Amino acid sequence: MKALVLVLFTLLMGKGCSQSNADLASAKLTYTAHSRGIHKVIVLENKELTYENGRGKDATLTASTLSDSEWEALVGQFKTISLEQLNTYADPTQARFYDGAAIANLTIEYKGNTYRTKDFDHGTPPVEIQPLITSLLALIKE
Repeated sequence: MKALVLVLFTLLMGKGCSQSNADLASAKLTYTAHSRGIHKVIVLENKELTYENGRGKDATLTASTLSDSEWEALVGQFKTISLEQLNTYADPTQARFYDGAAIANLTIEYKGNTYRTKDFDHGTPPVEIQPLITSLLALIKE
């Protein structure tokens, strides 16, 4: 009887934790940062990175394919994020309120659902997504 309870408990815990094993290959990440002076959009979808810098006729668009090591690093960081709680992560600073930083956010489209952070200061993301944002920003070539 104890063995049956243990097996059922293990199965239920595995189902409950399945979100933490989210598959980055099935997701589309969009990071945006904008203010009067900057406009950046980074889109990551299945090892393909697209970066738009600027607005209108001054905009530049760059596309690249991530290396296996870059991809694996992002996969590991993505797995640590709880998509359902993404919009509850607190912004550590509020410099965007007085034009001290660009307004940034992260949107994740995963399995037909869209998850979005609250706005935060570009360069100072919530602690829970900081490694992922730092890695994304490191991949763009300005």
